Amino acid sequence: MTEVLGVSVGASAVRMARPDARPQDPGRLDFHHDTVDAYWDRAEELAAESIGVVLSQPGDGGPVQATGVAYRDQQQFGEIQQAMASQRLYNYRLVPEARAALQYLEASGELGHFGTIALYDLGSSGLTISVIDRGTGQVLLAERTIDISGDDFDRLISDNQLAKQGVDIADNQELSEFTARCRVAKEQLSTSGAVCLPGDGGVILISREAFESLVTVPIEYSARLVRDVIGRSPKHVDALFLIGGGARIPLVESILSAWIGLPVVTPANPESVAARGAALLATPVADAPRQPTPQPGVRQSPSGPASLTGAPDWLSPEPVADKPADSKRKVRGAVLVAGGLVAVAALGLSLGYGGSSTEPTSAPAETSTPATADPTTPRTSAPTTTAPPTTTVPPTTEAAQAPARTYSEPEYVPPVAPAPAPAPPPLIPGLPQIQLPPPPVIELPRF
Repeated sequence: MTEVLGVSVGASAVRMARPDARPQDPGRLDFHHDTVDAYWDRAEELAAESIGVVLSQPGDGGPVQATGVAYRDQQQFGEIQQAMASQRLYNYRLVPEARAALQYLEASGELGHFGTIALYDLGSSGLTISVIDRGTGQVLLAERTIDISGDDFDRLISDNQLAKQGVDIADNQELSEFTARCRVAKEQLSTSGAVCLPGDGGVILISREAFESLVTVPIEYSARLVRDVIGRSPKHVDALFLIGGGARIPLVESILSAWIGLPVVTPANPESVAARGAALLATPVADAPRQPTPQPGVRQSPSGPASLTGAPDWLSPEPVADKPADSKRKVRGAVLVAGGLVAVAALGLSLGYGGSSTEPTSAPAETSTPATADPTTPRTSAPTTTAPPTTTVPPTTEAAQAPARTYSEPEYVPPVAPAPAPAPPPLIPGLPQIQLPPPPVIELPRF
């Protein structure tokens, strides 16, 4: 048979399942299971790294030809895509967790005669309740809540044990390690009546009865949610299936059976149901492309959608420029300096040869060559009466070859003599003769 791999990505663990190529019972589906703890790492990135390791190692039936990865929601869909692309993995299929679970329950024969089923998926990060039509595989209704989760159960055990010991752990790292040991104790309580785990933060000693007294209220709250979802279902629900790591807690099945009034089924190894279903849905991706080599001068769109079988556009490296990056900046700087000199010369002409306020100017007009802002688009300067027009030469990659700017020196104009003093006013007979001083002559500075 074709060697395939199924993966489910949880908040605290990555679970992988591979169908047994040589099952002991021909009429039964057997799988090899592997679990990678993701309590300290990002689950999506850890899943991509783990898949890469498995693909590099041939199994009993040869190398893996197809991979199926179950995702929880659209946000995790995109996060898995990015993590897989970072590992250069493209030959995989992404399938919804509900569809993967339905596929396994159908193949294993556990669905029986039920038509429409409800899934109770209790994991470390939250609870998802889904109603699925078996005939079409369509999810009719789905709700998710984080008010009840496996992490909440871990914290309840941690608070209980710290209160009994009278210990207050202030360091976050020590508290996280203590809570991680409480998670191990919770998992062992699924099959044991009591657990004793020694450690640096203190001994964890708890019985199943004590644990169930801590989690009864949250589980009953989840039962109310299940009743509400089933009551709003467009089709009658025939049975409730418990999957996820939380389904191993015996109290969950007993409370839901009493509250729902429907057959409640807990498959074997409920935490890996989605991974096994993803393996059954895995099919090889024909001609899965690798990351395309970018063409020089062509930039991939940073906002383009990522493909299931191709590398996302944002992974394309920056294109290499054909010219040195500083060449254009040097040429542009040379042109701006030349333009500044022309502007200073024009200012000198206007101030030094404008004449006084009482007499019109007599200096000849001078037209300077305009400075271009962009050296890549040369323009021809306007003709003047004192100098022939000059043409700007396109620059090369060196700043020393910037176009030369030419302009004519202004002609010398002798200073204008001051105007003569005005004649004294006429004398009027019969009035006292008062001689006014002549008005001052104001002489503007010369440049």
